[in-house]
Amino acid sequence: MTFIKKILLISSFLGFFTIYAQKELHVATNGNNQTGTGTIENPYKTIQHAANLAEPGDLVLVHEGTYRNSQFGDNDIWEGDNLAKITANGSVGNYITFRPFKNNKVLLEFDHTYGILFSNASYIKFTGFEIKGIADNITKTEADEHWGIYKENDILKDLAVELGIDITDPSIVDQRFDKPSKPGIKKPSYYNGRGIVANKSHHIDITNNIIRDVPSSAIRAQQSDYINIVENEVYNNTYWTTLGVGAITVAEATVTPEGDTFTGEKIFIERNNVHHNENRMISWNPGKTFVNMVIDEGTGIFLTRNRDTYSHGYIRIANNLSYFNGASGIVCHFTNNTNIVHNTTYKNGTTNSSIPGGIGVNNVDDVLIANNIIYARPDKWAIGILAKPITNLVVENNIVYNENGSIAVNRNIDDGWDETDPLLVDPENNDFSIASNSPAIDSGSITLISDDIDKNLRNDGSPDIGAYEYSHSLSNDNFEIPHFNVYPNPTSDYININSNTEIKNIQLYNQLGQNIPIQKLANGGNSIQLNLSYIPKGIYFLKMGDFTKTIIKK
Repeated sequence: MTFIKKILLISSFLGFFTIYAQKELHVATNGNNQTGTGTIENPYKTIQHAANLAEPGDLVLVHEGTYRNSQFGDNDIWEGDNLAKITANGSVGNYITFRPFKNNKVLLEFDHTYGILFSNASYIKFTGFEIKGIADNITKTEADEHWGIYKENDILKDLAVELGIDITDPSIVDQRFDKPSKPGIKKPSYYNGRGIVANKSHHIDITNNIIRDVPSSAIRAQQSDYINIVENEVYNNTYWTTLGVGAITVAEATVTPEGDTFTGEKIFIERNNVHHNENRMISWNPGKTFVNMVIDEGTGIFLTRNRDTYSHGYIRIANNLSYFNGASGIVCHFTNNTNIVHNTTYKNGTTNSSIPGGIGVNNVDDVLIANNIIYARPDKWAIGILAKPITNLVVENNIVYNENGSIAVNRNIDDGWDETDPLLVDPENNDFSIASNSPAIDSGSITLISDDIDKNLRNDGSPDIGAYEYSHSLSNDNFEIPHFNVYPNPTSDYININSNTEIKNIQLYNQLGQNIPIQKLANGGNSIQLNLSYIPKGIYFLKMGDFTKTIIKK
């Protein structure tokens, strides 16, 4: 395998900023928006109310419970309110943070267009929530009965047409019939809800959330910039929309704020667990005059129509797991300046009618695909070009495979990959780490991706291929490897550590190797909470272990 011929661009932001006094705004199901003051003793009732009052540096703390949009369950399939539309703006160094209070379980459930919508917002962190749509309450029969094709006059037409038929052809009018519709509404929002959306916004961090059962996209960034979509679990989404979406979608990225000149990586999709998202409806768009009667959407991670809108800046897709999704694992469509590195995709293409099933590109320029494991289904290709033109495409050091494949593993990409079994530990049971004899070990090329999906440091000279770096120091069959979950990470005040074993000898170090005193807020043997609010901003290393082994987390 050869080394990558280009270097990933590392983003940075330099400048002066003002520090604001931080205040806490508490939200609870028993709160009151009229008489509440936002204190822990007298909280607000809704996230929306707290968001309307939030200022730079504020912390919105949501207490345990289930929160829904006010029109939830009103049986109106056409329109409804969002759970929260956030138009707040923090500032450089003074993000507004939304997160659950301490370790509370907070469920945000919605049944219309958006769960959480960031609109013209900036410098926001949204972390630690579970967002649920109503896709699990919809049947295929119900969805088929309510979807249809609209002509320009917004009259709903029946979907019972043959492949590729032109709905403007007057000779086929008798083959369609009208259904009841509401004037001015093109599609029923009940079947097209989106979980978390950033629209015309910048510096939005969407981290460590669970987004599930959403009829359309779980996470979508539209006409936005400086977006971090990191460490989310995204599953059972995109079932009932007829729009071309992926579970995580970035569309029409736009350089924001106006006048920004940074040309490095600004949009990050990293360390997400994206699985079992699929499309079950025939896709169509009211702006088109034809419909192909096939299922061709439901990608795990989808970049689309960014080429003509994003004048400068790079997008990074790294250290993600994308598996058992309906279409491809990762698609870069009409999008330039993208680095797709160190991902693991597995057996995607569960419902789509065509043969892509791994990582695909379509009308792109300056795209890097490197150090990925791409395991395809036997009847799907693993890596390929969906449509041309393709310019400045660099493909390096990928492992591709489809067991007993009935088609070739590639489509118009003849090099930059080895066809071999990556020897994943137990992918059918969601363990996508690599075995001790995997050909992925030490076979990657330098990419400046310093850590893996678990934040374990990679081998600088020859990192492993895929989302996981193999842990040589823990490859001992005589003991059980301890597992540590550290969250939220990054953090600004506290951090939780959970383990499958008793935590011993926990220590904190800065980048100079200096030991930093720690303050334990809670200690339950296998679960510890640390107060980190007193230490300066920077990168630190947690050293922790049990009686047998020690693990370091960045």
